[in-house]
Amino acid sequence: MANWTLEELKNNLLKPLPGKTAQHKMAPGYRPDFTDEEIRTYNPRISAVMILFYQKNNDWHLVFTERKKYEGVHSGQMSFPGGKQEPNEDLPITALRETREEVGVEAHDIEIINQLSTLYIPPSNFLVHPFIGIATTDLMFKKQESEVENVVEIPVSFFLDERSKTKTEIVFSAQSKIEVPAFIYEEKIIWGATAIILSELVELLGSTNSNSVQ
Repeated sequence: MANWTLEELKNNLLKPLPGKTAQHKMAPGYRPDFTDEEIRTYNPRISAVMILFYQKNNDWHLVFTERKKYEGVHSGQMSFPGGKQEPNEDLPITALRETREEVGVEAHDIEIINQLSTLYIPPSNFLVHPFIGIATTDLMFKKQESEVENVVEIPVSFFLDERSKTKTEIVFSAQSKIEVPAFIYEEKIIWGATAIILSELVELLGSTNSNSVQ
């Protein structure tokens, strides 16, 4: 179990970021390594997500959204609450606003602790800024009916065990499938950008088993 005290969790989350080296451990093999200069040339859309820690059953948890099916590259995927930055909006506010809209957690219940490394997502041309928040009150999630199929709660301890890392085939079309690194929790597949962000988070916190994806 990830049974840190609140102070211990904060100290862990404020350590120096592992950065791209950690991100790459859960990146699909086909993903290019973009430089900051290259990313700027694509004029990416800017977004923010919230990695929200909270306690449930004496264990720290993270909340995810399972997107509804739609005509788009991220249809049905597991993700952190988050979305596109509005004009003249600070990025932490974007993360807080989207968390309220998608899972019903109010900004005043979240303390933003740190920010992980940014991540560029080529298929949707988003540059994602992942913020880490902690909620210390009891949470009652309320999904955004128009965008969220399910709110999914996962213990942090699941991700800290290196045995949770696996590979799975993702089907893109009738003629296209590819094997990607993933976390699979109770049949919920977490891969792509969300898995890459989690990879840096796991290294920041420290994993608990030496078995890893080969």
